[in-house]
Amino acid sequence: MFKIKGVHHLGLPVNNLDRAKKFYTEVLGMQCTKVAEDEETGSLFKEAMGHYPMTARMFMQNGDELVLFERSKPIDRGAFDDGTSHISLELAKEDFTTAVADLKKAGVQILYEEHVRPTGRSVYFLDPEGNYLQIHTPLK
Repeated sequence: MFKIKGVHHLGLPVNNLDRAKKFYTEVLGMQCTKVAEDEETGSLFKEAMGHYPMTARMFMQNGDELVLFERSKPIDRGAFDDGTSHISLELAKEDFTTAVADLKKAGVQILYEEHVRPTGRSVYFLDPEGNYLQIHTPLK
């Protein structure tokens, strides 16, 4: 049986690529290396969508990649309509309080400010596109 080595990248659909890119760089501190039509995927998206989607390639401090894909047709989303579907981002424990304060300062919609469990502490929030995100930090 094969075994998955790890995550190659995460893909996240957004309505407004510029707004999402600004949030992920200015609020979450990711680095954007490229904004372009996704022609690298080949005809997969073009056949399904009728065009190549615009994408922004975002990188986290440890090198993990998040690719933002702009939807061809924006959709309306509720405050918590996807339930448990989310992206969990890891943070050093000493930065947790600062991260929560920075999210508040940026006007981010926080759903749960601090959830503590045996594995660590988390803050749950929405990005400007309505995507459900978590920042998790270990207790030890």
